Amino acid sequence: MHLNDHPIVFLGGIFTPAQTDLIQDQSKGVVQNAADALQKGLIGGISAHRPSATVVNLPFVGSYPQLFRRWHFPGTDETIGSGTQIWGESFVLIKGVKTISRLLSATRGLFRHGQPNMVILIYSAHLPFMVAALARKLFGRGVKIVQVLPDFPEFMGEGGMLYDIAKAVETRLFYRLSRHIDGFVLLTRFMADRLGIDGSRYVVVEGIAQAPEAAPRSDAGAIAVEPGTRAFLYTGTLAARYGVMDLVDAFRRVGDPSIRLWVCGEGDSRDRIVAAAQNDPRIRYFGQVSRHQARRLQELASVLVNPRTPEGEFTKYSFPSKTLEYMASGRPVLMHRLSGIPEEYEPYYFKPESTDVAGLTDAIQALVLLDDAVLRERGAAARDFVLNEKSAISQCKKIVEFIDSL
Repeated sequence: MHLNDHPIVFLGGIFTPAQTDLIQDQSKGVVQNAADALQKGLIGGISAHRPSATVVNLPFVGSYPQLFRRWHFPGTDETIGSGTQIWGESFVLIKGVKTISRLLSATRGLFRHGQPNMVILIYSAHLPFMVAALARKLFGRGVKIVQVLPDFPEFMGEGGMLYDIAKAVETRLFYRLSRHIDGFVLLTRFMADRLGIDGSRYVVVEGIAQAPEAAPRSDAGAIAVEPGTRAFLYTGTLAARYGVMDLVDAFRRVGDPSIRLWVCGEGDSRDRIVAAAQNDPRIRYFGQVSRHQARRLQELASVLVNPRTPEGEFTKYSFPSKTLEYMASGRPVLMHRLSGIPEEYEPYYFKPESTDVAGLTDAIQALVLLDDAVLRERGAAARDFVLNEKSAISQCKKIVEFIDSL
């Protein structure tokens, strides 16, 4: 049988309509909205090419009791999009038990809902998913595994000594297991070098652009752009290594009273951002917001900013998902050129002349002086580019063709 006839089972962790409110209400830390959006884009695009595709789902949520208020995550059976079946498996969230529980639940889901000759499309370097897929392949006829790899485990997160030890073990296991994966969907070409694989085993798909849904106007809270002002917005993880404090420092160096800085998210820089907002009335911190709230703020903002710099090896293996999200909004984008961002994106965003705080300061000052029409033109061009060239249909066509080529 040709792979074109093989069913595709997506093993991932999306927030389904029935469980989104539960996840938002019960989460204590960062909510994985970006991962959720990318997975839904993948599922929608794959389903457009293969209507028979199904999903075995275990949402990516924090552990109990530190990061989630419930000790058990319920299962669910529902459909999304044009009728894609979601098989949501239940699992235990208690720290120390969660990983094993997710492994057993993912394995159970693949055996319950898998089929002979299927292709298991795994999302992320999540070890429970990798082991579950390999177990299903071991006991299944003609099963293939393709892994969507948005990040390498060694570059994800930061912590103390015990965390570093656990991360080192996780990383070693990942690379050992990856030898048995049939193919990879990578965000950048540099990732293939690190995996040590040739061109026959991977395809590069840096992300998926989706037209933003209209957000209810109440979702952004009591906020409006004051006449004669411009708002610069950052939405995402407030990690120091992502440059969010560089953005705050650069903004504060621009003395113009007519500009505003809006920041949304959670992370290690939260307290410093709260302090900056208390000291500078032009800065407003919204906290962790829902995806609809983030969309609404993007509609209202004048410029969307991603301050991540190309410093650090991990940037070679990264394509920030907010690049496509920002561009799809139709608002002008200010960001640095990272190694993992293809040159074809260059005409569609504003770039600081240098990667230090001074460069970002100068870029903000320059955008304050630009005419509104110029900003609108750049934002519209970026939106048209990503929605035409990086849509779920076009990007997932590459994935399906790659699967067929294995």
